[in-house]
Amino acid sequence: MHLHYLPISALIFIASFRLFQIASGSMSLRRLNIVSWVFYFGLILQSFIGINLAFVFGVEHYLISRVAEEHLILSYWSIAYTLIALPIAMILTQKFVWGGRVRAKLLAYFATPLRPLQSPKDSALLTFWGGMSLIALAATLYVYSVVGQAPFVALFSSNISSFEFAQLRIEAGREFSGNQYIRNLFSVLLAPFVSYVAFAYSSLYPHNRKIKLWFFMTFATAVLAVTSDGQKLPILNYLLALFFIRGFIRGGFTLARIISIALLTVFLISLLYIVTTGHLEIGLAQGPIGRILMTAVAGVPLHFMIFPSLHPFLQGASFPGWLAGALFGVEHARSARVIMEIINPAAVESGTAGVINTLFIAEAWANFGWAGLIAAPFIVGFVIQTIYNALLTLPKTPVFVAAMGFFMVNTVIVIGGFVDFIWNVAWMMIFLWILISIFARRFLLSLGRQRQRHLQTSIPGEDVILNSPTHRLS
Repeated sequence: MHLHYLPISALIFIASFRLFQIASGSMSLRRLNIVSWVFYFGLILQSFIGINLAFVFGVEHYLISRVAEEHLILSYWSIAYTLIALPIAMILTQKFVWGGRVRAKLLAYFATPLRPLQSPKDSALLTFWGGMSLIALAATLYVYSVVGQAPFVALFSSNISSFEFAQLRIEAGREFSGNQYIRNLFSVLLAPFVSYVAFAYSSLYPHNRKIKLWFFMTFATAVLAVTSDGQKLPILNYLLALFFIRGFIRGGFTLARIISIALLTVFLISLLYIVTTGHLEIGLAQGPIGRILMTAVAGVPLHFMIFPSLHPFLQGASFPGWLAGALFGVEHARSARVIMEIINPAAVESGTAGVINTLFIAEAWANFGWAGLIAAPFIVGFVIQTIYNALLTLPKTPVFVAAMGFFMVNTVIVIGGFVDFIWNVAWMMIFLWILISIFARRFLLSLGRQRQRHLQTSIPGEDVILNSPTHRLS
């Protein structure tokens, strides 16, 4: 217990809050955005509170209790450094790369109503994303056919134990025997994103029953996709993204809505814990509260304990295999998996343990030591601020609002890792699909105009009918 650090923690919090306020344009809960969400959820709720509970107040945690005090001290100051360096990097990116007042951009974004991309009905874009939703559905059905016994399906249809559920999770996730690209890109990634697009279009055209039916179909597909490997967090992220998209469309988040979604999230987390483990523990260091506040940050001191004392620095091995080999001459290895293999080898051997994810600075340390730890907040800050500005600058259309909702829950500084901010195939695919949708729209419009000219030439007497709105591809 180090209560004399409390004033330092308070000063760090105040300074970080002010810096994030400058970087984001607003820290108001009514105008939640990518940058403020990183602060509230990733840095404070999942990192700073936990390290203060462990180091300042001496709260015992089953993972953190393994480390020496020196590792806790290093973790505390590393997280404190991140709270200051990350927003400074964002402010510098805003000033020298994007320019302008980000607050004005943010206020304009919330004040601007949702609109189609270029035409009143956006039928060409709807055709493209409708086709993508069928691809997502086919990919999700493929995943379930390969998995055979999906963890949640087995849990609700059979009386399996929590140990058996954990084994099914590993088999469905890490040991998936099918095509990983189909699973990861066209089911787990595409299905939720198409659902976000459908949800936004159902808000733009609230009286269109076909679009509402489309959203319900994509909703069911997305739920199946994100729960296929038995993880609890993806379904919560999916629902949170829908909440964020709704707020962006309606011009802000009311306090009542925020409280209701917070209570619903707590209820869902508790329910998932009960159905997957058979019990629910309540406390700062255990159960769903402990998972959010302390377990999420526990990986930081574990990284300092293990690298390089018990395991040499990875030297870039956390990059994808082909990139790690080409750039650094090493075999692929994520530090979160290495940590689990060292601290709980029996669970890894039995197939019931996966990884220990934590704040991104831990993976930066595991790969590049002090250089990685110092540089990581500046690299991550640049990436987040760039994505944030790009999305604020784009037109407020259903597809781009869906992208904003996606990045709200996927610009993750805790669950992913440092490498994910440098090389992230999921983010690249989202931008690629959006780009393809724009080109596909132009192609479909071109086909429509060619067909219209052909029919006008073939049947001159039908000009009036063919030029009516019902015969145009908007």
